[in-house]
Amino acid sequence: MIRFGCQVNRWDIYEIAVEIDHIHLYIGIQPKYSPSHVMKIIKGATSKKIRELYPELDEVYWGDNTTFWADGYLVKSVGVINDKVIS
Repeated sequence: MIRFGCQVNRWDIYEIAVEIDHIHLYIGIQPKYSPSHVMKIIKGATSKKIRELYPELDEVYWGDNTTFWADGYLVKSVGVINDKVIS
């Protein structure tokens, strides 16, 4: 889902690391996109798709909470981060 979203928006994925409770993305985006816009697209689209695919989990895991992902995210520029940090 994340790869598809990035492909549609022409964002380059350099690395994805999936952890038990979070995901690291090392992506390249065009300057016209803000990091907050990119995260809104990625988190919104994946949350919607997961809810569509697994409706039975809605009440168990989310209940009254309407979001799949946590509210926050961390963004670092390439000047501060490198491939070794992501892997």
